[in-house]
Amino acid sequence: MSSTNIASAKTGGIVKQKPASVTDTSSRKRKAHTKSRHGCINCKLRHIKCDESKPICNNCTTFRVSCTYDRALKSSEALALQPWSEQVFPLAIAKETHLINVSLATASLSLNRQVLTMLNDHIRQSDSQAGKNRFLFKDQHLRYLNQFHEKTILSLKMNHKLDLYRRESVRLAIQEPFLLHLILTVTLMHERMVTSPLTTNPPSVQELYHHAAGSSQLNQLLSNRPSDLSRVQKDAMFMGTILLAYTSFAQLDLALPLTSHWPFVSSPHDLDWLKICSGKRVVQELADTHAADSALRDVSHEFVLSGPAARVELLPEEEAIAQLPGSLRRLLRLDHAGASARTNAYYDAGVVVGRVLPLEVSEDNLLVCLVLVSFLPARFREMLEEKDAKALLLFAWYHAKVGQFGRWWMWRRAAIEGMAIVTYLERYHGGMVSENEELLGYPKKWCGREVMVNEGMT
Repeated sequence: MSSTNIASAKTGGIVKQKPASVTDTSSRKRKAHTKSRHGCINCKLRHIKCDESKPICNNCTTFRVSCTYDRALKSSEALALQPWSEQVFPLAIAKETHLINVSLATASLSLNRQVLTMLNDHIRQSDSQAGKNRFLFKDQHLRYLNQFHEKTILSLKMNHKLDLYRRESVRLAIQEPFLLHLILTVTLMHERMVTSPLTTNPPSVQELYHHAAGSSQLNQLLSNRPSDLSRVQKDAMFMGTILLAYTSFAQLDLALPLTSHWPFVSSPHDLDWLKICSGKRVVQELADTHAADSALRDVSHEFVLSGPAARVELLPEEEAIAQLPGSLRRLLRLDHAGASARTNAYYDAGVVVGRVLPLEVSEDNLLVCLVLVSFLPARFREMLEEKDAKALLLFAWYHAKVGQFGRWWMWRRAAIEGMAIVTYLERYHGGMVSENEELLGYPKKWCGREVMVNEGMT
């Protein structure tokens, strides 16, 4: 069939032809349009105009393929129209800001390409400003980010505000690379310690790298004036400090004998976890998480233990001191009338331990124990560093209590460091602790690797 007949069939048989001698000036011209010079890779592969919506353009949403604007991808990765995969984060797209907010109530979309693009865009920007070599996040890092969102953060036991922690930690990490480094650190540490709870596998190079990168970048951020920080940076700064507290609590080598742990040995990193717990309150003030525009405003109330905003009712100081056994009160001279923080260097620490001891083992009270220890005065921390025997004894009682909560990031510290303190006191201060078995009875009952294993805390 001739081309004329084909055209005639398509138009109902009516074909108008012009004389051959007449120049055809009515041929259709291509409609002029503005080129999309910054469109996504998939639209360019399909040779269609991209609306450049981020993180997902409308064409890719309709065609159900992964959308990426990342020109740094290898050609082999960019040449295929990537379908949405099954390993996903639940997403809600805030169109006015183009931010990704994790929400368990929304439908699942793949983040593999979208998040990689967004993360690497932020990393390029921050690294170029700091004059650093660029580090690209890849699929394996997204798998760990997903693992943090679905598994690791559950093990941290942030039950009261779990949805908020899950949503904001990932949202902030997408915008602030240092927080992403710390999230990957905690996830890798969790995977390592849960895989072999009774032995210590050394941290991988990857874990060490992310910990160093996240910590150094957070320290740089803390050196800025609060007025120079954005709201996102302030919130990420506080979230990062929380994660650092978890990592510092968990960092303890089970393979070493007790005599190779503090207080038997000394190092510049002694009691880092305690310093970070105390510093967390300072960072919270700098970040001003109580402000109305803070995404962590509801979380910040978790760390308030007094006043109208407090979620738990703590024992008054005198009643807290009364919770300590009589032998310990007498040793510390806390049984004297008129004992106070002004007259007794052990008073504030005695109040902290006395408030912790009667608490039931529950998720809410776990947080209370961690917040309370941040209120230990600087002088008491100095006494611990000086290895004051009475301060060490009081600290061993705290370890014995928090170890009962049995969390992967906590029980090693409580069991091993607590028993190291007990052993140290028996060896070097036997005269003091041997006078009354009650002084070391409670720490011995709840500290030690064997105790934690028998109690199923691994």
